[in-house]
Amino acid sequence: MLLKRVLCAGVCVCLALPAWASIALDYQGTSLSISDKSVQKFDPSLREFIKQVLSESPAVQSAQAALEAARESAIGANKPLHNPVLELEAERTDINTTAIGFSQTLDWSDKQGASVGVAHHKVLAAQANLQQVNQQVAIETLRALVNYFTAQEMRSLALHRSQLMKGFVDTIKQRHAAGDVEILDVTFAQVAYSEALMVQATSEGDQVAAEAKLQAVSSVVRRQWPRLPEDLAPPPKNADFSLLDLLPHLVVLRNQVETAKARIKVAEREGRVDPTFGVRVGHEDSEILLGLNIEIPLFVRNDYSAAMRVASFKSITEEQNYQQAYLQSKAQLIGALGRFDNSSRAWQAWVLTGQQAHRDQIILLEKMWQAGELTATDFLIQAKQNIDTLITATALKGEVWQAAISWLDASGQVEAWLGINPNPHSQSTNFGVKQ
Repeated sequence: MLLKRVLCAGVCVCLALPAWASIALDYQGTSLSISDKSVQKFDPSLREFIKQVLSESPAVQSAQAALEAARESAIGANKPLHNPVLELEAERTDINTTAIGFSQTLDWSDKQGASVGVAHHKVLAAQANLQQVNQQVAIETLRALVNYFTAQEMRSLALHRSQLMKGFVDTIKQRHAAGDVEILDVTFAQVAYSEALMVQATSEGDQVAAEAKLQAVSSVVRRQWPRLPEDLAPPPKNADFSLLDLLPHLVVLRNQVETAKARIKVAEREGRVDPTFGVRVGHEDSEILLGLNIEIPLFVRNDYSAAMRVASFKSITEEQNYQQAYLQSKAQLIGALGRFDNSSRAWQAWVLTGQQAHRDQIILLEKMWQAGELTATDFLIQAKQNIDTLITATALKGEVWQAAISWLDASGQVEAWLGINPNPHSQSTNFGVKQ
């Protein structure tokens, strides 16, 4: 009986193991190296793809239009507040009277200067908002790319699993017909094959959904998407909090604070007198008329003090909003760095020891199978475990990329990393692909 089991095992190895070897040993997903010594250059196709996405993004175009509107408002704010007034008068009665007058209200309290300050900070806020939108669109596109390629590899692994299970079912059925294995092994193999088909169907649906999301985010339809780099520099040892000062959304909030402070000046100067001076020349029958008039508004019914208090409270609100956003951004920076560090260390451990251990496990599995130390069911369980390990490794690689992108987002370095309008201050960290 023992000899029969060994012979049966040997036959099953000949039929099943080649399929397993082609799946587990020869399967190659996209590689990812995390090292300071990475020398591979950044693929320019990814950079050009992101540029195309940014140029066609409705969100970016909207932010650009908002910036142009702010600039036009700033141009308007630099114009004088008051235009001159020309007055013409003609009266025909017993005495004929004609007159022409000219008057001008003076910006005595420099209300224009206060309005210019408001407009200036609005432009700066709009510029920062445009940069923020650019970064967010780039981040969303990169995340969608990671999800797509992860789903693609998951689908490939699920297909390999289905092929393995199909070959195993065929082998087990043949051996059962020859009376070499029990019906329970056949049933177990068929259940495993059905499960593999369900996983494959799910993975195919996930890939379709991931590609649809990528198309929606990028507004681009392609047959082939640009690949992600295969080399990443490791995360920095410590978070550089000076990067927070360059985050576009914090720059927006800081300029909103300055805008609110400038509005206090506007409200304050609204309560100051702007006199109007005018001259009038004419004639009444044969007599020449010459007049001079001065108009001074009296702030007795409304001294605009309420508007100034409102502006002051709004300034406090904007200041507190900025402080809250800064604390949140600081926490996100720390959290993103921790996530990137943990996932990259786990991936490096897999690359350094896990992959080889996985190959050694396959070789050991082959030897045990050939020696008749594994039943068909045991072999099937081990085969599924090896595929599951590859699936877990693929998911971890996707997590490394998502963590890296989160770090780019939290530190505001995505444009510098891509080489698109890089901020020179962002070179204070060593994260990035080697250019």
